[in-house]
Amino acid sequence: MKIGIDIKLLRSNSAGLKVYLENLLTALQKLDAENEYVLFTPSPVPYQAFAKNFSIRICKTRLPGILWQQYELPRLAKKEKINVFWGPEQTLFQKKISGMKKVLSVHDFVYKRFPKTMEGSVRAITAYYGAKSISRSDKIVCVSQFTAKELLHFYPSVPDSKICVVPNGVADAETISTPLPKSDFLFFSGSMEPRKNLTNLIFALEILARKGISLKLRIAGPAGWKNQKFLKLLQGSPVQNSVEVLGFVTKEELQKLYQNCLAFVFPTFYEGFGLPALEALQNGARVLTSANSPMQEFLGNLGIYFQPESAESIAKALEFIYTKKEKTIYSKKENEERLKILESHSWEGAAKKMKSIFENCVEESK
Repeated sequence: MKIGIDIKLLRSNSAGLKVYLENLLTALQKLDAENEYVLFTPSPVPYQAFAKNFSIRICKTRLPGILWQQYELPRLAKKEKINVFWGPEQTLFQKKISGMKKVLSVHDFVYKRFPKTMEGSVRAITAYYGAKSISRSDKIVCVSQFTAKELLHFYPSVPDSKICVVPNGVADAETISTPLPKSDFLFFSGSMEPRKNLTNLIFALEILARKGISLKLRIAGPAGWKNQKFLKLLQGSPVQNSVEVLGFVTKEELQKLYQNCLAFVFPTFYEGFGLPALEALQNGARVLTSANSPMQEFLGNLGIYFQPESAESIAKALEFIYTKKEKTIYSKKENEERLKILESHSWEGAAKKMKSIFENCVEESK
């Protein structure tokens, strides 16, 4: 069987999707020596294929990425005689090719729930081609049960038989078996954009400061989009000296921040999965995050939850972890549960499920 994959997203700085695709590609190369994979991109990408049955096709074009996908990629896929084509970033080419099945990954519905938190062009592309891709895919892979429910909410005509849930993972080798001693700072990892709700996190710190509780916060990640309002707020905040914006950090630095922080705080308004929270869990950090979110699917009783729209609710959770510092370290029983959760959320496991989905697509068509 020959599997085609659109890997153009690896050219961008879209951190979450890059982590998703790179890790799945690496895991697939390690476990699947039977099928042939062809990775298509309109320009070079830093990712390297190392397995003999994986190849990268650089298909140079003057067209923007989405137009290349819609108008040139179908021809290339047909020429390569692809049996199953996978779109990992919520869009696929619309042209129907005889004998070729389509698999689509759906990560979230930000463009439906929080459209103003996206760049206009990205929102328009995702809304238009995303909807068409959902209707014309043979299988839809959702990264969480939460996203699967969102899919059926917005597209109730999609049959259950078309939907598969394949949660994101972490690299098994990087999981620490026992949490390390904690320092005195809170940590957030992610882009500084409105959807991440950093403004309410600052308001929560201000609430605590007025009560005489001083907490330090370190923020790591890309600058994001529409962050000027937040940066202006921070510059004029009475807690500005307690907040350190680190910007981009290396993988090693990120792991140390996760491992050493008092707690990881993730006050996001909306996520499709919430990979930073899983990474924090992997590194032994207690996670404080939004209630009624996909993060609850894997954190369960190990998480501490708040209402993200309420600075008071966030402050209450932060005060709890400040006054109950023993809760920052997982108990023996909690740590055993943490390791079981991580064992069930590996990229290897996700890749096995993807391989099965690809193969079942072909089997079902026979």
